[in-house]
Amino acid sequence: MKMVFTEVMGYQEMLRTAFPHDELVMFDGPLSEEELVREAKNARVLSVFIRTRIDEEVIDRLPKLAMINTRSVGFDHIAAGYAVGRGIAVTHVPDYGPHVVAEHVFCLLLACARDLIAADRSVRKEKRFDFEPFMGLELKDKVLGVIGTGKIGAEVVRIAQGFGMTVVAFDIVRNEKLARKYGFSYMSLDEVLDLSDFVTIHVPLTPDTENLIDRDALARMKRGSILINTSRGSIVDEHALREALDMGHLAGAGLDVISDESDPAGDPMVGAEGTIITPHIAFYTRESLSRMFDRSIETIRSFTAGKRINEVPREYMGRARVPAAPHD
Repeated sequence: MKMVFTEVMGYQEMLRTAFPHDELVMFDGPLSEEELVREAKNARVLSVFIRTRIDEEVIDRLPKLAMINTRSVGFDHIAAGYAVGRGIAVTHVPDYGPHVVAEHVFCLLLACARDLIAADRSVRKEKRFDFEPFMGLELKDKVLGVIGTGKIGAEVVRIAQGFGMTVVAFDIVRNEKLARKYGFSYMSLDEVLDLSDFVTIHVPLTPDTENLIDRDALARMKRGSILINTSRGSIVDEHALREALDMGHLAGAGLDVISDESDPAGDPMVGAEGTIITPHIAFYTRESLSRMFDRSIETIRSFTAGKRINEVPREYMGRARVPAAPHD
């Protein structure tokens, strides 16, 4: 069976060992649409990561494709609903360790709350050792608003307990068992935004969540609060966020994702004051990559044996266009 893998990041030997009798075509980086169509001709399995987009046109041009696998939780770089409608299985890695993203949430949150990047720059570049410009915010006894309490959101709630924070949460599907375990309350989105000192986003990008945090939502947030986004850039109206930061309504934003990750120079958040941006690294640890490849191999093996596992949830699919930016 012909299988094409993009963005393999040094895991070629692991894949060769896993599929010794198959025809493997592997690439270190992402492929353009034309490259993907050319290289995946006659392929039955296409396994990609976050920077390889598979839109409706690519799917139409690969008639022998039976399965698309993405080695990520998110799948907004794939026209998943369209593929399923064409009889192609679409699979992902639903859990490679949600703690790794949750840890990065608090990395960003602490860096914003203590103005860490500017303080470091002051000492290293300006040769100043003066604490007065860098008065920070404490986490203890502050309210953390968690938007989305799936696996990653649940890990964020768990870690917040260690900082002595009060958690309030919004989710369309409420996990009452989780709420009882950690003693937090579910509220409406507006109530969470009204009450929180820090807000962190953990929902998938769908047509319903695009621009979920819009100008009105940002206006509801407390003056001086901080927004963290490690989910998808397009969940936030970035022009409105830039305005909220420029006007001083928000004290800061910690972002691991932006709307246009393929051309960050044109993104409104790049260069915004009070913003810390990391290049989509929340998932990126040695351990998490190994788990991603392990679980993708398991998924592909199951598929070739006639059993489908780790399919993308149907409720999050649609025939909508694939967003212009790639995401984790």
